[in-house]
Amino acid sequence: MSCRLMSRAAVVASLIAFCLAWTPAGAQNGTPAGKPPCIGCATDGKTTPRAADGHPDLSGYWLSEAGSNHLFERSDDGSLLFDFGGGPRPAPAAGAPAFTRPALSEPTYKPEYLAKVNEIIKNSAGTTTDNDPEYDCKPLGIPRAMASRDSEYTNLQIVQTPSLVAILFEGAPYSTYRVIYMDGRQHPKDLDSSYLGNTIGHWDGDTLVTDVVGLNDETWMGGGVSGQRYARIHSDQEHVVERLTRQGDTLTYDATVDDPVMFEKPWVISPKVLHHGGPSDAIIELACTNEDKGHIVKPAR
Repeated sequence: MSCRLMSRAAVVASLIAFCLAWTPAGAQNGTPAGKPPCIGCATDGKTTPRAADGHPDLSGYWLSEAGSNHLFERSDDGSLLFDFGGGPRPAPAAGAPAFTRPALSEPTYKPEYLAKVNEIIKNSAGTTTDNDPEYDCKPLGIPRAMASRDSEYTNLQIVQTPSLVAILFEGAPYSTYRVIYMDGRQHPKDLDSSYLGNTIGHWDGDTLVTDVVGLNDETWMGGGVSGQRYARIHSDQEHVVERLTRQGDTLTYDATVDDPVMFEKPWVISPKVLHHGGPSDAIIELACTNEDKGHIVKPAR
């Protein structure tokens, strides 16, 4: 009898412990019961959420919105309105900010490399050419994966911990990732170059600052459907310093790119603004195939 009582007591204790330990995700995020949980959302869209260590919480799904990307905007019901034809845009809803597209800055190349860039431009239709490494399904590199004006390239999920921040790209040009090490380490001395390089970071007040080296020369810095016209080639000495600043449910990305081999001076890119996706948006898996290279429009001869 005593053994049976002890077994029952153990079961009851386990159930109580389970109930005490389990809380709905919405409650953990401070959302009222009945509302869907939202990873990293601001409670009011304006107050910047903070992690347990006091730094801004960059977690969540971030995407391009009207005002930072010309390909689409959201209607009043949240639906996406795509505009590939370049026709007149609908008037913004009452009280909504007018659509603006910031001017794109361009790097200043040394003369011998500017000649190579001009040769690329001559064989491009607008900013698009089948010579672009993205059409061979190569990762976009930095800063292009973060700052591209093509919407799918800057749809990303951020997972933040005190020791590292992971950025999961939805399509750059396929689903891939990068890791920002926040534990005080330095760049490896025997670093092999790669498409997304090696990134270390630290907090400067409420801004996450990164330092990126080890980038190979197989990527471009612009192009695609709506990217920069002249931001193309770079050497394997490219060095990028990024700044990510969250205010409410917006995330501003700034970067300075230096290439002592090809640039006359460091290139400060145009800021990129991302918006939190909210509880209904989530990252999806995208694959990449280069079967459509032959269909890319060629310039008229």
